[in-house]
Amino acid sequence: MALVMLIVFSVLFALTHILMSHGGIRAGLVARLGDMPFRGLYSLVSLITLGGAIALFAGQKGAGQVLWNTPEWLHPVVWILVLFAFVLLVSSLATPSPTGMMPAKVEARGILRVTRHPMNMAFALWGLGHLIANGKLGDVFFFGSIFVVGFFGAYHQDRRKARERGEEFKEFQKKTSILPFAAVITGKTKLELSELSVPLPAIALAAFIIVLFLHNKLFGVTPW
Repeated sequence: MALVMLIVFSVLFALTHILMSHGGIRAGLVARLGDMPFRGLYSLVSLITLGGAIALFAGQKGAGQVLWNTPEWLHPVVWILVLFAFVLLVSSLATPSPTGMMPAKVEARGILRVTRHPMNMAFALWGLGHLIANGKLGDVFFFGSIFVVGFFGAYHQDRRKARERGEEFKEFQKKTSILPFAAVITGKTKLELSELSVPLPAIALAAFIIVLFLHNKLFGVTPW
């Protein structure tokens, strides 16, 4: 029963997060409730569904049918994905994206040259890395929901911001990308190392190493 509830809460987290931010649904709720009450409701629903999933997952790690076994050669790939997620998350705090809920300058700079959704992509990469490493049914739904919210949530935010901010945001989109480094690779922008704060990736690396070596004590799972 607990496994079923973990799956239900994980699916509800992803569905409510995506659907409540969908254009017509979001617009209707904002019209009825007002902007700030809607944001409060949105945050509350996310807190309940994600909080429920986390609480259930704590007692259901590795539960359910084995969908795949992760080969050892993929472990370094998982570590790289999660490390990059740490870097994006920490860097997003220093350079807020105009795609977020808080006001931010619409300019391709710093980590926004890598991705205009650094926080979303941090969650997506973290979820993807753990999804690859954990092939049990309950784990797949839990980590998969976080990947879905991070990855597809970025596209929802893009469409909403383009409607709200018009040409200014569309110009920003032309110079940046959702997928990390896609805009750099395609020549839409240049990666300016001088715009990146050196201490932040160092902090992210230190945090990643600490969590990696304390992973078994903190979460009861050895990451290798």
